[in-house]
Amino acid sequence: MSCVTFSANALAQNVSNQPDSVLTDSDAADAPIIVTGSRIRRAATDSTAPIATVDSDQIKAAGTQNIADVVNQLPALAVTQTNQTSNLAGNAGINALDLRGMGTQRTLVLVDGRRQVAAIPGTSAVDLSNIPSSLVERVEVITGGASALYGADAVAGVANFILKKDYEGIDANARYSASTRGDMDTYGIDMLAGTNFADSRGNVTLYGFYENTPDTVSGADRPWTSDGYPIYARASSENRYFIQDHVRNINTADAAQLVLGGKLYSVDRGTGALRDPILGPGGLVNAVPVDLDTSTDPLGTLLTNGGEYNGRYDGLYLSVPSKRINTRASASFEVSPALNLFANATFAHNKSEAGYLQMTAFGTDVVPADSPYITDAIRAASGGSVPDSGVQFARRFMELPAPRTDYDRKLFQSVVGAEGDFSLFAQPWNYSTYYSYGKTTQRVRDVNSTAYDRWYLGLDSTTGANGEAICRSTLDDPGNGCVPINPLVTLTPEMIDYITYTSHWSKSTLTQQVLSGYVSGGLFDLPGGAVQVVLGAEYRKEKNDIGAIPEYNPDSPLYDPSIGTMADTLVGKYSVKEVFGEVHVPILANTPFFDTLSVDGALRLSDYSTAGSTTTWKVGGEWAPIPDIRFRATYGQAVRAPNIGELYTANSVSGLWITDPCNDYNLENRNTRTEYTADNCAAINPADTVSYWVYKDIISSGNLDLQPETAKTLTVGAVVQPRFIPGLTFTVDYYNIDLRNAIDAFGAQTLIDKCVDQASLDNIFCPLIERDENGNIQSVQTQKLNLAQYLTRGVDFGLNYSLPLSRLGIEGDAGTLSVDANYTRLIKRRYTLDPTDPNSITEYAGIFGSPKWKGVVRTSYTRDHMGVTWTLRHFSPMKNSTTVTEEAYEDVWTPDVFYNDISAYVDVTDNIELSGGLNNMFDRKPPRIPGAEAGGSNFELSYQSGVYDVIGRTFFLTLRFHQ
Repeated sequence: MSCVTFSANALAQNVSNQPDSVLTDSDAADAPIIVTGSRIRRAATDSTAPIATVDSDQIKAAGTQNIADVVNQLPALAVTQTNQTSNLAGNAGINALDLRGMGTQRTLVLVDGRRQVAAIPGTSAVDLSNIPSSLVERVEVITGGASALYGADAVAGVANFILKKDYEGIDANARYSASTRGDMDTYGIDMLAGTNFADSRGNVTLYGFYENTPDTVSGADRPWTSDGYPIYARASSENRYFIQDHVRNINTADAAQLVLGGKLYSVDRGTGALRDPILGPGGLVNAVPVDLDTSTDPLGTLLTNGGEYNGRYDGLYLSVPSKRINTRASASFEVSPALNLFANATFAHNKSEAGYLQMTAFGTDVVPADSPYITDAIRAASGGSVPDSGVQFARRFMELPAPRTDYDRKLFQSVVGAEGDFSLFAQPWNYSTYYSYGKTTQRVRDVNSTAYDRWYLGLDSTTGANGEAICRSTLDDPGNGCVPINPLVTLTPEMIDYITYTSHWSKSTLTQQVLSGYVSGGLFDLPGGAVQVVLGAEYRKEKNDIGAIPEYNPDSPLYDPSIGTMADTLVGKYSVKEVFGEVHVPILANTPFFDTLSVDGALRLSDYSTAGSTTTWKVGGEWAPIPDIRFRATYGQAVRAPNIGELYTANSVSGLWITDPCNDYNLENRNTRTEYTADNCAAINPADTVSYWVYKDIISSGNLDLQPETAKTLTVGAVVQPRFIPGLTFTVDYYNIDLRNAIDAFGAQTLIDKCVDQASLDNIFCPLIERDENGNIQSVQTQKLNLAQYLTRGVDFGLNYSLPLSRLGIEGDAGTLSVDANYTRLIKRRYTLDPTDPNSITEYAGIFGSPKWKGVVRTSYTRDHMGVTWTLRHFSPMKNSTTVTEEAYEDVWTPDVFYNDISAYVDVTDNIELSGGLNNMFDRKPPRIPGAEAGGSNFELSYQSGVYDVIGRTFFLTLRFHQ
């Protein structure tokens, strides 16, 4: 995690809750405050765990209402669920955090140190878009020992969003942002209003926020995703792979593509007449020419570089549209120093959608030989007759309405509690307790989706008794309503109505209740100060009612089996009882070679209704031989119990295009095959070794046998604050997280490949693959398993320097120049799918999403009534996959990629502020390394954008009124 220096007003939570309190640098070290990572009041700099911070100035400089966009710039965070990545990853519009790239389920998100209700039923993922940026005072992110302090889901660490409190006055903002290409308009307004009463012992604060991003930005809207895509190609195994760019697949044409008599044809969409295809300027550009007379899958392999063929990403959203409303009310009243009552309530309503490509026939779909849609021209081009197996075709059905999935989410959470100070053992003590109730409701529907079972029934056409086209299934079931489909021409409205549908809404809910409290204070004094302890307990209960789209649910009267998708409903719940403790032992202070010496410890005992008892702990210490340098370390055990979605996921059946690793092409060309693959495939002996893509059932289900996963975490670092350079802090921290028996899901294609890549077919993967009596794949069952291992380690660097220019002898209001730099050097990010299989280890350091160096440097100049900030974001070179090596590939690495953002503000009057800025100021395009053109993607995630900016240059303007 990136580590930065911190002052009390930038990092610490002022427990006395004084509004707009400011501590001087000299006060900061000794102020009794609470910092994320401990419930013990201590000096702001007295922390054994590194803390990375995003403060309100940095949030404002980014010019976004979505705070996830700002926090994700910290190099400790991997880009995961955001508006630019969630289109095909599922749950579009959710913005979640992934610390250390270990998954959103292992990053705990707190608000003011308290748990938030998850945004997706069945998960623990918190939607950061429900925490508007203008309400946030700062964000603190820690790693190492966090699970012992805060409980489950903190394996990788904790992000604590600290909100503005005891606010007095009015702060209103109106924002507009867009891309410089004239799209992605975003409008937002918010208002914060608060007042103190009863001699400032009480406060009421209200907040409201609205943001709308109605535009969609698809792959067709950007040249790097619309003008073909780059691939690795080579003419023969004797050559190294090179990058072939601007490639388009033959099967993306609007017109049907046929290979007849060794020649490629396009079919006129209006008349059905055969014509020559309109290829790109390079014609067919396959590095190894495809022999159309002998190739078994020409339509799935032919490539060109333009012509009548569409882009790979056309129709896919590069950024999802959304509409968000958020309101919050909070109140507090200090009855006495020993009793401060507080309460707050939040309501958020978010709408979003995901957009997809229209249905594509990749070349394996067939018009039957006896179909009336086989014309005389087709027979003539085939040499007089077509094969008994029919005529294969490929095309993208652009006449179909654009499919999408709509999401509608509502969240309500309320918190009531009390805190205060008292004396015990002649030492100051404090306590805090709260009760939280939260509920998330999510509705989902599919719009303009394709019913693939109907599609294949309609495609299987024949000639009826009167010479008309009918479905073959109608011969046995005359009343089945099947509509015969001619895929070679533009589909008729009747055909479109038959194969497409819009579902009713599903509804799922998650409710969470938390009762938590602790007391903290001193026991006795040591030379370094008072020994302090924390004792606390927590009870948490969660319940999920997972609904299903009625058309997919066999128990619903609206169930439609002809769609080919099935999903069940379920109710899952769990509860956990926990006790926890923490101790801080300051052994020495202000002693030669021991300016500070202390040790810390924390322990949490948990009892889950589903997973049984678990124990998490941590130990830590710090030593400062002189005030200028301080060493710190933590070591601990983190435990995460399976969540409701992992345990109870409702059974669902849907279709997916997969490829059999035992087909002829994969046996010869798949890069990840092992020395065992050929023998295992020979034992399976599938009858169909020709088809590449096959559309099969994917069965998803929960796993009640899951056990908790356990990680060992270590951080070791140093903080340097040289007294001879006032305002400078440099930090360096090494981290190591080793997670065993990780609860993880494996994609269907991964399960299929791994089954045949093991030393024998007797492994944990093959039982999840169902094959028919001929050895062909029938279905794949996906579920979470306690199997994987994550190991990540690296070094974080932080530099913070603030220089009032008056120190340089400049008179008058010279202003202040500051630099805040955070970098992470990723040493290892190793993922082991199956620890018993040495061939299942993958090293992801340097692969898309896991740069070996990632950093952000912010340079700011401020003076009275104005300021400017330049942000430089950096990704070191990355490559497409672990199989891409310099020995076999000419172009392996992306270049170093830098993004420049600039923002400025000026006070127009005492109450009005105008700000604006440019993000990706120089309109840096994604690199042209295969996959990077779409943001740094991979197949298992359906080519989602993730690392590189796929939108291009954007700008924002903000008008602020405050008093």
